[in-house]
Amino acid sequence: MSKANEPDWTRKLQSQPFDKSAFTKEMAAAVLERSNRSPRNRRKLFIRAAAAVLGSAVLLAGVWLAAPLPTWKSNEAHIAKPAALAVDWMPRLEFRAEDGAPKLQMVPGGDYAAGAPAGSWWNLYAPVNELLGQTIRIRAIHQGTGMEIEELPPTKITKEMGYDDFTRVTSRLALPLAGLWRFDVTIGGASFGHVVADVPDGPWEPSPDFRSSSYTMTGVQDRLGFINPGFRANRPNKYMWHFWGRDEELNGEFVITAVKKDTAEIISVFEASLHPGKLNGSDASHPTSMTLPSSGLWRLMVSINGRLFGSVIVKVEP
Repeated sequence: MSKANEPDWTRKLQSQPFDKSAFTKEMAAAVLERSNRSPRNRRKLFIRAAAAVLGSAVLLAGVWLAAPLPTWKSNEAHIAKPAALAVDWMPRLEFRAEDGAPKLQMVPGGDYAAGAPAGSWWNLYAPVNELLGQTIRIRAIHQGTGMEIEELPPTKITKEMGYDDFTRVTSRLALPLAGLWRFDVTIGGASFGHVVADVPDGPWEPSPDFRSSSYTMTGVQDRLGFINPGFRANRPNKYMWHFWGRDEELNGEFVITAVKKDTAEIISVFEASLHPGKLNGSDASHPTSMTLPSSGLWRLMVSINGRLFGSVIVKVEP
């Protein structure tokens, strides 16, 4: 194909796509001076001095423990450090009230696993009339890393969510990492209950190729994929991503993160704005530049507006 006849999106790939001690010397001198005045007081003064040192140490320890723990932020989530992990991690998908009656139940969709949306029902054992008009929110925390994500953003409870004697809410259940996840459910800002799910890992075979229009792409057919020139460690390259879905799903902040097999560190790969627009049989597309730092199997995770849209497994050569 001559350059004059090449499609406009190929030319886009050629351009840059990135839019001080508490016990002082003076205190020590004072203690020694007073101790020389009366032998009778030496023992008392020694005890007082020791208590002062111990008290200072306890105070400093208290200040250290009360200091806020450091956090860092990735494109997918805020990562909390160990204090955030001091929660109950017994796996269970049902939460009961103090009298033993069921209060909350999580019903994950089918073969749910890390790396792909699976969907979940959340059964709230209260009639919808008791919850009508209130806002439900679900936050999730990962045991191994302390990663926090918003499983369900604040959502108003409506009459359509009501069943005979319970209320049902749905979420996407799209989690980037395998392992134990605790889901805290609040309604109207107050805790309603929590559950813990042991999320299995997704598959780690390289994603298959499929055809769309005249091009071969790597990914999940009818969901997401990219024209794949291959990956080599620490070598950037251009990749044209394509997406299928509703316009509202495909409009907003577009982020690619990645995690390597047998690790839990999520790295940032690419970020831009995505808008619907048909190309090569897809409903939206975007040229990207991507680099992965080491060889092996990697899961590329695509999020749109903070929600995991899907993932692709690629093999990176040395």
